[in-house]
Amino acid sequence: MPKGMRGRHGHGMGGRMMGSMMDPRSRFFLALSNDQRLKIIRMLKDGEKSLSDIVKGLEIDVSVVSRHLMMLRGLGIVSARREGLYVYFKIADKRIFDIIALSNQIITDWFKQNQQMFE
Repeated sequence: MPKGMRGRHGHGMGGRMMGSMMDPRSRFFLALSNDQRLKIIRMLKDGEKSLSDIVKGLEIDVSVVSRHLMMLRGLGIVSARREGLYVYFKIADKRIFDIIALSNQIITDWFKQNQQMFE
């Protein structure tokens, strides 16, 4: 299992069991199922950001941001480099933006087809 996906006692986010039997695709989409992680990805679309830049942009505690980044790194979505005292993050695989754009299209199409449910 990738580093960052497992908490203490083999449990991952929200106490869910994240054992080696969990499908890697499930872990991948679980990483994309969080608003804060999606915001981090969106922030990094414009280029590399420091940890402090990401914390400021999200306005949440650094420990929470670090956990999100650790999960994204463990799945190869984000990479990091250290420069002195600072850690900088960037998107490791730009195809993540294609996946997000496709999901946006699917959601938009679904809403158009089911518009009457929302009137």
